[in-house]
Amino acid sequence: MRRIPLGDIEATAAALHASAEVPDELRRTVGDIVAEVRRNGDAALREFTRRFDGVEIGAAVVGASGRAGGDASGAEGGDAAGTLRVPPASLAAALERLAPELTEALRLAAANIRAYHEHELPRPWRETLAQGQVVGQEIVPLAAVGLYVPGGLADYPSSVLMTAIPAQVAGVERIVVCSPPRADGSVPPGVAAACALLGLDYIVPVGGAQAVAAMACGTASVPRCDIIVGPGNRYVTEAKRQLMGEVAIDSLAGPSEVLIVAGEGSDPVWLAADLLAQAEHLAGAMGAVLSLSPELSDALEREVPRLAAQLGVAADEVTVVDCPSAEAAMALVNAFAPEHLELHVDEPRELLRGVRNAGAIFAGRYAATAFADYAAGTNHVLPTRGAARFSQGLSASVFAKRVAVVELDAAAASRLARPVATIAREEGYVAHALSAELRRRTDA
Repeated sequence: MRRIPLGDIEATAAALHASAEVPDELRRTVGDIVAEVRRNGDAALREFTRRFDGVEIGAAVVGASGRAGGDASGAEGGDAAGTLRVPPASLAAALERLAPELTEALRLAAANIRAYHEHELPRPWRETLAQGQVVGQEIVPLAAVGLYVPGGLADYPSSVLMTAIPAQVAGVERIVVCSPPRADGSVPPGVAAACALLGLDYIVPVGGAQAVAAMACGTASVPRCDIIVGPGNRYVTEAKRQLMGEVAIDSLAGPSEVLIVAGEGSDPVWLAADLLAQAEHLAGAMGAVLSLSPELSDALEREVPRLAAQLGVAADEVTVVDCPSAEAAMALVNAFAPEHLELHVDEPRELLRGVRNAGAIFAGRYAATAFADYAAGTNHVLPTRGAARFSQGLSASVFAKRVAVVELDAAAASRLARPVATIAREEGYVAHALSAELRRRTDA
């Protein structure tokens, strides 16, 4: 870890941020993968999974039980058409085999996440304006959503909950999940069980840039999606960058990050744990305490290395920034625009009013980021690398479109025809002018 004084605000923010530069070799590699999936579909998915993951998919696999598809979350060889899709029965079996305590925790988390997101969705509305026209909007859910859930050696059921539930709240009918396979071609059991818990039945054991390309372009096994959401490694992020526009995306996720504003009375052990909770995401994840107390900074210099050694988590990307005042600390917060912002102060709501840029705010010393990562109810898919200056966390509204509606009767059309035609002719659009004037009554 390191300890630095707060100097120039912008320079300190830049020093804390991880580099966002994408190597040319990575761009080319991902471009080649996308092009190959576009050309060869499922065959490319099989080949890239064999090459990058060392796993054969789309053929019968033998799980721990010694039979084809013996693992509850296994691919089981797909159907007669050779699809890569995991059979829904395998997902249900994974849920049945899950430890009861984990099942209960996932149900609680799902209920909280759903309750939160149900407050987000915009509503249809209508209003009659001065000339008599009725204007408004309808809210239309997207038809197909692709969820990228990290996996392989790890198991992230929380990512299923965080990405799928807001889509369900929005009314999306088709939800496709792609997640890297384990060594036997199966998806991790927690991911499979979470899908079953939510009633999701379309999961494909494919990861990396090839999974993103498949959801964007469509293959025999992976339906083409309207939006792709979910965290992933740098190959996943670069694929989303290259396909953005052909398909919508949630964000270009960078390393996880937390800033913690902490003053006197804060527990250095709690702070150290919160910092290391971000650091254990690896891949450049960072955490920083903006300390309002020199004594607290001294304590953190002792506690962070001690706890890091105890937990086996590297503290290389942990920083303590000595700040002369809360005002200076909040200036750094808004310049950095953190993914997670914790306020470990006596009156967090007072500081909260000064926050312009943050993906999520955790007000009070008990509100650790870890609670929202799993079960508090808010979403853990949040903007990183300063994107909180102009974007926000994943929400139900991402999965729906606002469609404008205009209703005109003869009287409203007559009142609007003249000004519409006047503006249209100024812009050189005579057909537009005629289109409006034909609907004008002669007595108007």
